[in-house]
This record gives sequence, C-alpha cells and structure tokens, in this order.
Amino acid sequence: MSEPEYRETATQGPAPPGAVLRAAREAAGMSVSDVAQALKLSPRQVEAIEADDYPRLSGPTFVRGFIRNYARLLRLDAADLLAGLDGKAQLPPVELRVPEHDGVRMPSGAERPARAWTAASLMAAVLLVIAVILYFDLVDVSPLLGRGGSRPAAEPPGPAPAAASEAAAPQAAVPTNAAAVAPAAPVASDPAPAPADPAWRRLVFTFEGESWVEVREASGRIIFSQLNRKGTTQVVTGTAPLSLVIGNASAVRLAANEQPIDLAPHTRVEVARLTIE
Repeated sequence: MSEPEYRETATQGPAPPGAVLRAAREAAGMSVSDVAQALKLSPRQVEAIEADDYPRLSGPTFVRGFIRNYARLLRLDAADLLAGLDGKAQLPPVELRVPEHDGVRMPSGAERPARAWTAASLMAAVLLVIAVILYFDLVDVSPLLGRGGSRPAAEPPGPAPAAASEAAAPQAAVPTNAAAVAPAAPVASDPAPAPADPAWRRLVFTFEGESWVEVREASGRIIFSQLNRKGTTQVVTGTAPLSLVIGNASAVRLAANEQPIDLAPHTRVEVARLTIE
C-alpha cells in the first residue's frame, strides 16, 4: 500500500490503529526489529501493537504512549490513531489491588492514650518518691543542691585558720623562688646551635595558602616535613646547607636569618627546590 493510499485509509478511520501502523511501517520499508530498536521496545511488543492485542501490553496508559511514539516515528497523526483506539480497541482494565492482610496488626488510636497514661503515672511516682525523701530528710542532698549546710562539730575554732595560714606562708615562698630561677634551666639544656655558629640558619616560613614543606640537612636527615595551613607561620632551625622543597611556592614567603629569599627563580610548576647555604 502506498503512502497516499494509507493516508486516505487512516483518514476514513475504518482500520484499527495497529493495522494502520503496520501498513505505514511496511510502506516505509521498516521491519519489526527496526521499529523495536527505534522505540526501545521488544519485537513482541511491536507485534502486539500492530495486532491490536493490547492485553499483552502493560495497561491503557502505556498503550497510548506506545501508539503515540509509533505514530511519531512514522510521521503520522497520533490524535487520529488514539481516537480510533478509544472507539474500537478493548484496553486491559487497570486493577487496583489492596495488599492482603499479612497478620500485622495496625496500631489503633486507643493505644496512644494508654501509653501516655502509663508514662505520666511513672513520672508521678518518681516525683512522689523524691518529695518523700526531701520532706523526711532521708538523704543528705545539700551537696547536690549547692547548699552550704551546717559545719561539722569538729571544725577548728576561728583563730585556727589564721594560724594555719601563717604556717603555710613560708611554704608558699618556695615556689616563688623556684619560679625566679626557672628560666635558667632551658638555657643550660638547649641543644640548638648557638647563633654564633656561622652554619646556623633560622628559617621563617609564612604561608598565605596551604603548602607542603620539607627541610633536609646535608646528611639527608629530614628535620621538618608537614602540610601547613593558610595564615600560619613555621620557624625551622638547622645547620647549613639545608635542602628545601616547597609546594605551592607562590603562596609562601621565606626568610633565612631575617633575610628574605625570593622563591620565584627556584620554582617549577608551583614547586620550589633550593638549598640554603
């Protein structure tokens, strides 16, 4: 059947939608597999549409969608086909099934007041017990309530605290004297090289962005290696020569013995590698 003949038949509307679509497909030279692949359907579904065998499909909503997409693929008027579908085709009914009773008891509204009453009764009983304890003074709760309470009878008389404070005064002087000489101890035990050492270097890193820094001595021993956060400063001391690796070098400012070091000449792909002599 040629395309003009098909359109005349579709306009007259005697043929069901499936026959119209099948005729149009054959006129276009397409196979069932071609249509199935284009519409993302199985060949059985395409055959069911063309045979107007709608119970083999998945409900009236899907049937309408299948026919509409099929008509659009063949460049047909989907409205005419759907009108023919409403008048001639018997679509499978839509079934709404209520889940069968599986033995699970649904909660009823009467249970909630019962539970609320039980909780209220338990709370009232707890409050009653606390009230009885407080009324008859069965437990000393003054430490819990922050009350001063009465002093025990064995508390020493008034003058005794003054004497005790006088006796404690000489003992308080001992920590004062110890604090006065405390700064001398770290100086004697400080293992760091003296500033007079010509190879001694004090490196100050100021981070304007996150940066990974590693510092090695001439022996290869790592004396500093960590990720540093933006806005922080790190001070590293060591004996020259010191090998440095600095990530994100454009966000780091470096000074050696208070002298600024320009990292730009030593930077490749945001990583600076240099040696402090």
